[in-house]
Amino acid sequence: MKIKKLEYFDDEYQWKLEPVEFLPNLNLLVGVSGAGKTQILKSIRRLKAIANGKPMNGVQWSVCFETNQNIEYHWSGQFETKENITPIDTDSDENEPVKILHEKLQCNGKTLVERTGEEIFFDDVKTPKLSPFESVIELFKQEDSIIPVKEELDKIILTDSERDFDQMWRLPVSIFKKYENASLSTLKESDLPIFVKLAILYRTLPREFAIIKKTFTNIFNKVSDIKIETIKNEELPIALSQLLKEATIVSIKEKGVSTWIDNISSGMYKTLMYISELYLSPDNSVILIDEFENSLGVNCMDSVTDLILNHQNSQFIITSHHPYIINNISPAFWKIVTRQGSLVTVKNAKDFHISESRQKAFIDLINILEDEDDE
Repeated sequence: MKIKKLEYFDDEYQWKLEPVEFLPNLNLLVGVSGAGKTQILKSIRRLKAIANGKPMNGVQWSVCFETNQNIEYHWSGQFETKENITPIDTDSDENEPVKILHEKLQCNGKTLVERTGEEIFFDDVKTPKLSPFESVIELFKQEDSIIPVKEELDKIILTDSERDFDQMWRLPVSIFKKYENASLSTLKESDLPIFVKLAILYRTLPREFAIIKKTFTNIFNKVSDIKIETIKNEELPIALSQLLKEATIVSIKEKGVSTWIDNISSGMYKTLMYISELYLSPDNSVILIDEFENSLGVNCMDSVTDLILNHQNSQFIITSHHPYIINNISPAFWKIVTRQGSLVTVKNAKDFHISESRQKAFIDLINILEDEDDE
């Protein structure tokens, strides 16, 4: 999936994103703090939530995206706005009763589903009355023409750079047994957390895991090996053995050191998770990263940036304030975010006549952002 164009409006919070066109591989959102960069990522993530039946009070959207087979979809709609309702986490299973006022899904210009008020037409045929609270993608997700739409939107992945990943997690035997004979593609397409995917990969597909290990050890050249194993109960105090049953932990071995190290640094661990995310996400995903330099040390920031630049199987929409990252990504990939009141606008570097020279471009960008911040 590649998002081509997005327009988004949140009537409840009076936040509007003017139509923005995205590049097929890399988009670096840059702008002053508070311009709306993070909100853009959140609005894209909410498309996935809406497609899966979640209500979004006051939200109006229009998105055009393309599959790997060059099939183009256009999906638009609008929820009603209710005053003074409790906001719901998009990951929650609870639904706030806000109706969808209108909605349309098109494939290569042909209308597949259209909703107007309480009437829904599927393939030009009026359907029996269906839920007014769920998107047509959720309502018709079993239909052959809608299945690929649902699959594409489920490939939107938000990588939370602010999150403090637990360096110890449970890998239930039942999950391992379910995937012990799974192929790499099946593991990628699963909805398992990335660290669980990594642990399964370590156990079942050692050749594939070796690729991740090689990438990691190339960044941290003092590291010679990695293992991801369940803690043995005999190694634990009796009081903890049941509590930490099926607990899994990442350990590393450094060159010239015979013992394994369990307590690795947060930057090292987060880098491993980034590498795993790139390698174990479904092919043709839309990967959203907000300030991905967070918790990355200067010794690995360049390598992780290069990984993203060289990863051509997915579309990246990322934000950053870090000079190194902005300087090392061509202005051709910059998307400059500005805000006037509640209106957010995204423009290309060339729209501001930014120099093609990397060094001069960064200076031009700083001047533009300072001017915007002063207005």
